[in-house]
Amino acid sequence: MNLKPGLKTLVIVCALGAIGLWGVILNTQILLLRKYWFLLTLFYWIGNGCLFAIGEKYAHLTATARFLIIGILNTLVDLGALSFFLFFNPAKTIGWYYVLFKSLSFIFALANSYYFNSHFSFADAHKTAVAEQLSKFLLVSLVSFAINVNLASLINRFNFLSLNKGLWGVVAALVASVFGIIINFIGYRFWVFKKEKSSLTPVAKF
Repeated sequence: MNLKPGLKTLVIVCALGAIGLWGVILNTQILLLRKYWFLLTLFYWIGNGCLFAIGEKYAHLTATARFLIIGILNTLVDLGALSFFLFFNPAKTIGWYYVLFKSLSFIFALANSYYFNSHFSFADAHKTAVAEQLSKFLLVSLVSFAINVNLASLINRFNFLSLNKGLWGVVAALVASVFGIIINFIGYRFWVFKKEKSSLTPVAKF
């Protein structure tokens, strides 16, 4: 099947996101989620397709729509990796072990974020030197990392809803990820992958 580059990337994103979603479902031990895992996956794929279609139809929304697609993927990679760590280490869901697991899952999501944001979300941005772009990306990500990991670890210490440890660990990470996504979008869109002000070239179609 001969797909355009943008669609090929979308297929890869959907596959990676599904793996992360399945990890979360496995770890949370919620029977309802396990029972309807296919529907959840289908809704995720449909949502990505809708966002991609909006970005393709409205050029001024392309970067934002694609960032949302990758932002959701990064969250699933983060939560999915964390879920696998927690699922296979059920006795190590709090304290420094959680900090370690959350840090590793964030690093996975970080690598994923740089690749897809630079090649998909903001591919039309002004191509500055790779070293400069990477240094800016790492600086924004360092701020996001500090807030994400510390906030998730703090929330994970206080399970006031009395959820199972695996589920609460994911909830804590999800709440922290919301703040991380906001920081990342502002930093990536307006600094790391900033377009030239003088550029009149419309957003590239893939």
